Amino acid sequence: MAASACTVHSFSHPHVAFTSQCIPTLSTPNNKTLSFPRYRSNTVAVTVRFSTRAAKSDSSDKRKEVLEEEEEEELPWIQEKALDLVEFTGSVTQAIPGPRIGSTSFPWILAVPLTYFGITFVIAFVKTVRKFNSPREKRKKLVNKNAELCKSIDELFEKGKDYVEPSTLKGLAQKTGFDMEEIFRKYIRYSLNEKPFSPDLIAYLIQLRKASMLTDTEVAGILNEISRRIVQDKGPVVMDISGYSEKGLKRKLAVQTLFGKIYYLSELPEFCSRDSSLTVKEIFGVADEDAEKLRLHTIPEAGNMDSLERMVNGSDSE
Repeated sequence: MAASACTVHSFSHPHVAFTSQCIPTLSTPNNKTLSFPRYRSNTVAVTVRFSTRAAKSDSSDKRKEVLEEEEEEELPWIQEKALDLVEFTGSVTQAIPGPRIGSTSFPWILAVPLTYFGITFVIAFVKTVRKFNSPREKRKKLVNKNAELCKSIDELFEKGKDYVEPSTLKGLAQKTGFDMEEIFRKYIRYSLNEKPFSPDLIAYLIQLRKASMLTDTEVAGILNEISRRIVQDKGPVVMDISGYSEKGLKRKLAVQTLFGKIYYLSELPEFCSRDSSLTVKEIFGVADEDAEKLRLHTIPEAGNMDSLERMVNGSDSE
């Protein structure tokens, strides 16, 4: 069946035209007209469209693959340097002459010094760990914590006695890790050794005792513990100090002074009641008469009894 065609004017170059039935025709320079069947036109159009889409999809897939390859090939700077270092190390070890370790390419000439440095590092690390966990280092840490605790309480007393209250002591306990008995014992021991036994100090210790919320039995146990530690460190009280060297004489006088201060505090009703568990005199090995002498000897250092009573009564009224 012949397909109908429409006349197309000729041009200097071939030109494609379409009939009323959308059948493409081609005019050549010699004024000849060529027509194509309808089903051929549709086939060509479909084929062109399909090939164009396929080409576009292929190009997009290739672009995605190229982008993925580029992303996979991008490595961090540190990783690149590490790989370069590994390659350089491998090339250097291979270039070193001499026997190798087993079937590897690592030379013995490098294995010996590396092993030495490795063992040295391990030994140094173990020594450092032992040093930080040694009794001496633990003692040093404990001394620093004690100093921090006493300094914090001194700062509270400098602000005023009202700042020393149960809430502030609980905060110090959480900060330092000490319980209330340890805080009370450590500050008393610090005050007896480092501070003059004045009316102000006695008033501060009474305020600290109230803020600690400790019972009379607990306070008596703390005074007993302080007495035992003093005796263990410096020895018992000796009233006859004749025949001692200058160093021994100072030591025994210091023990007498510490006993007089502790015994003086134990006799204050506001500080500690006369509990049966209080054994300060027995721990120091002091008779009743000698204990009273040492206590009276401590009173002039503490100040006038009237001023002490006024300060104690003032703290009670507060």
